[in-house]
Amino acid sequence: MPKTVLFNRDEVLEKVTDLFWRKGYNGTSMQDLVDTTGLNRSSLYNSFGDKYQLYMESLSHYQCHQSELWQNYIKQQESPKAALINFFQSIRDGLMEEQNHNGCFLANCTSELSSVDPQVHEFLVSNKEKLTSFFTSLIKKAQQQNEIDPSKDAKALALYLFSSIQGLMITSMIAKECSEIQIITKQILNNL
Repeated sequence: MPKTVLFNRDEVLEKVTDLFWRKGYNGTSMQDLVDTTGLNRSSLYNSFGDKYQLYMESLSHYQCHQSELWQNYIKQQESPKAALINFFQSIRDGLMEEQNHNGCFLANCTSELSSVDPQVHEFLVSNKEKLTSFFTSLIKKAQQQNEIDPSKDAKALALYLFSSIQGLMITSMIAKECSEIQIITKQILNNL
């Protein structure tokens, strides 16, 4: 008879995601995972597979959470341009409030593993496509409503916004003052 799982999978994934976010994949040991989750090694292996599988699941968990946030930006605003502005201002505010300067989990993953792990690379490419598609859709709607110049290439602007987020996340990890994050965000939004 199989054993009953006695833990909340989402709570464990939250803890593991935070750990990988802070320490990276290579900096996280199985003992770190045991200590963070309170589960023994056999429970971790039986429930999540190995460290790599747990890392990939934590990336998916984080991405799902971020995707829910994106959708909320659309619902909270009356206009597509306002949704984009709110999106970037929320990122700015989160970065300025963050005490540990961990940046973004996916941006950190990109710099650590995308060039050496094909599966991680594909995951990150898919994430880029989802986010740029989200931006492109909002930009086109804003152009239809004359909130953004219709002569601008929506896809190119969406790629610019994606790249800007990546740069903003990395810069936030080394910014000396919050004003730097404000300046960068203002410049990004000026290009809309």
